[in-house]
Amino acid sequence: MNNYIFPFLWMRGEDEATIRKEMEKIDECGIKAVCVEARPHKDFCGPGWWHDMDIVIDEAKKRDMKIWILDDKHFPTGYANGLIEEKYPERKKQYLACTACDVFGSVRSRTLNVRRMMKPTIGFWQIGQPENDAEREKNKILSIMAVPFAEGNRFHEKEINLMGQYHGQDEITFTLPKGQWRIHVLYTTCTDGGNESYINMIDSVSAHTQIEGVYEEHYKHYGDLFGNVIAGFFSDEPQLGNTMEQGYDTKLGKPGMQLPWSDELAQMLKERCGEDYQRLLAFLFAEGEEKKDEPQIRYDYMDCVSRLYQKNFSEPIGRWCHEHGVEYIGHVVEDNGVHSRLGLGDAHWFRAISGQDMAGIDVIGGQVVFGAPVQERKGMGPLVLDGEFYHYALGKMGASAGHLDPKKKGRTMCELFGAYGWNFGVRDQKRLLDHLLVRGINHLVPHAFSMAQYPDFDCPPHFYAGGNNPEFPYFAELMKYANRMCDLLNGGVHKARIAVLYDGEGDWSGSCMPMQRVCRALTTNQIEFDIICLDMLCDLKAYNGYADGNKVCINGETFDVLLVPYAEYLPERLYEFKKENPTFPVYFVGGYPKSMLMDEVRKAPAKEEWKKLFSMVSLDEVSGELECNDWSKPFLDEEFSELTLYHYEKEGKQIIMLMNESPEEDFNGVINLPFEGSAVYVDAFRQKKWALSRMADGRVRIEVPAGESCLLIEEDGEGLKPYCSLSGRLRAADKIEDISHEWKVSATKAKDYPTFSEEETYRDLEPYSDAHPDFAGVLRYRKNVTIGRPVKEAYLEMEQVYDVVKLFVNGKESEVRLTPPYTVSIGELLKEGENEILCEVATTPARDQRNYPSVPFDFNHETIDPTGICGKVRLYLK
Repeated sequence: MNNYIFPFLWMRGEDEATIRKEMEKIDECGIKAVCVEARPHKDFCGPGWWHDMDIVIDEAKKRDMKIWILDDKHFPTGYANGLIEEKYPERKKQYLACTACDVFGSVRSRTLNVRRMMKPTIGFWQIGQPENDAEREKNKILSIMAVPFAEGNRFHEKEINLMGQYHGQDEITFTLPKGQWRIHVLYTTCTDGGNESYINMIDSVSAHTQIEGVYEEHYKHYGDLFGNVIAGFFSDEPQLGNTMEQGYDTKLGKPGMQLPWSDELAQMLKERCGEDYQRLLAFLFAEGEEKKDEPQIRYDYMDCVSRLYQKNFSEPIGRWCHEHGVEYIGHVVEDNGVHSRLGLGDAHWFRAISGQDMAGIDVIGGQVVFGAPVQERKGMGPLVLDGEFYHYALGKMGASAGHLDPKKKGRTMCELFGAYGWNFGVRDQKRLLDHLLVRGINHLVPHAFSMAQYPDFDCPPHFYAGGNNPEFPYFAELMKYANRMCDLLNGGVHKARIAVLYDGEGDWSGSCMPMQRVCRALTTNQIEFDIICLDMLCDLKAYNGYADGNKVCINGETFDVLLVPYAEYLPERLYEFKKENPTFPVYFVGGYPKSMLMDEVRKAPAKEEWKKLFSMVSLDEVSGELECNDWSKPFLDEEFSELTLYHYEKEGKQIIMLMNESPEEDFNGVINLPFEGSAVYVDAFRQKKWALSRMADGRVRIEVPAGESCLLIEEDGEGLKPYCSLSGRLRAADKIEDISHEWKVSATKAKDYPTFSEEETYRDLEPYSDAHPDFAGVLRYRKNVTIGRPVKEAYLEMEQVYDVVKLFVNGKESEVRLTPPYTVSIGELLKEGENEILCEVATTPARDQRNYPSVPFDFNHETIDPTGICGKVRLYLK
């Protein structure tokens, strides 16, 4: 079996023994690769780094492991190992900035000091803050435009160009028609924006600095290992970085935000908009009243920026890696729609990852929360997390690029688990993992293995934690399950008939319906889909695609219909695609656009011309419209919105993965399998199969407990036991014994296992944390029970377990349970007479943090779980 997991191994300059020990522990998990990350390493690309890398490489060779390299001295990618500040200050980021002066009600001559306007205005509370005056002296005015006010903060698109009055002097004098005006002074600058030590992603020379600073240095030292031990490089959240603000609302027009700029961008805008393109730039900052120039220049700007990022950063790194025998992977910031914006974003998610050999996303820091799919939740600091985006769109967007871009070879990577906190144990990790698998993720970068002294407060959980994580053996079991699942869901073809258009272009110029609304309507009705971008439709050959009458095929997937989330403005390319493929159904969801915007080819159709080619459907009617046209068929007899489906075909077999994402309600119902013939029900964690029995009409009844997943595979079930749901097996018991009382309990810390404390007798099973609130470790529960007769089947049911449990009966290991239901089949191990039942429960490290000094800050606040076995424990006998 291939390896699909490569966790972060954080490198800070640890001693040799510690590094070798951590590599050993990673290997114990069945993981055969790592991604080394300087976190930071003070001597990155220096003698200390090469010394530590030599140790990792030596261990990797011994263990037949691969190495990925995170491509910078510290997060995020783009620092280029310090070359901008140390060697190439002329390559730092460049910005387009705008300051303004309001002029009201005068036709007299006015004088304005424009030199003083080549820097941001401040509030009195900002006096004394650091400024780079030397850099500001290099600022250059690009445009001076007078724009007439409409109402509020909107402006008529009847600008007056005042650059004729400016010849490099400090002041200009001008006369304006009567009315209310705003003077916009637009200038280029290399300060007052984002991090001045980072490369300019949209400048080819500056962007190449990343390759020079990191990639070439590693090739000099380890070129002979490229393509064998060294698998490739990982970019972590490279971003346009035009602001220091850590926020998501970085659309054009945001007050005070400077914009990414370069000479290449200026040339592209000139070619699109004409020699006098500067007159339009004010509407990158100001809102137009007539909505003619403003939407168009905003679209042109964002389109050019995203193409330059693709051309200058993503694709050159990918080419360099291929030329040197390795692969290029990673991810950008996707959060809350910033995947198509500036700031933390890269303007267009699909273009930003175009050079990568895998699609990539991350799910960290509480972005996906089991049981909270549609809530806006507290994130780090003031950030608010849009649960609907993370739950319904993020994973599908990542997997879609993996499915549809031939360069990705069906592969989508996700960085996961990081910054969820110490309370995020293996139980929660299993649920998050299944959430990603059922959306098509098939390569994993667990975050993280930290070798720092425990407890490391840097974005836990940490999986081994110097031997202090009681759940580490269970994490290893989770990783083995994860690798099996990734292997199963790799190398085949995703089966989806519905395409949803990526909302990036729709977000650039006006209001739009976020794509996650459409994704939610499909997901909650068990309708499979992929998210496609307009670039794919407009260049089908590049994606191994073609249009065939009423169908569009992209890289082996065949789509029957395209759903376009509502947007005020969309590019004319969509109309051109529809005009060339008039019989392929395209629906606007939630309304028609106001207009189509011009693309590189400067033409746009009238609304009367394009509207008749498209159809429209409301969001509420999407699933019904698809069913009415036979583009989807009901999967369930009765609605169950939390049941999520993934349909895959591999080696001639149909594979259905299901996950019940309800935290409380079991699914027990009838389903309509999308294939004929025999099928088996697979519990992939326990590696057990049962033959499914079809009803006369071909349907099957199954059960998926809350929070659990299963596989339904097109396969002959001959020789297998017939499938019976867990609840059905429990109902078949002819005797139920309550064995909740008089358990003997002992405890040990993770590093002391398997040496336990003296046993205490618990009359009732209350949380262990009630009496020991600061304990984290392994708890052992022991009880003798007498079985008065032979049994054919027996099940032990534990109502609540925090966090994971391993069960022994009469000294023999029965089963590990990472998630509820904590119900285990033990019939084969029971005997008539006296039996010893022993349960080992591992806690998360969360409560152990109370034994250490607390960190002086909080990203957010959370409750922590109790520990141990709580509530009732029952024996079901038959």
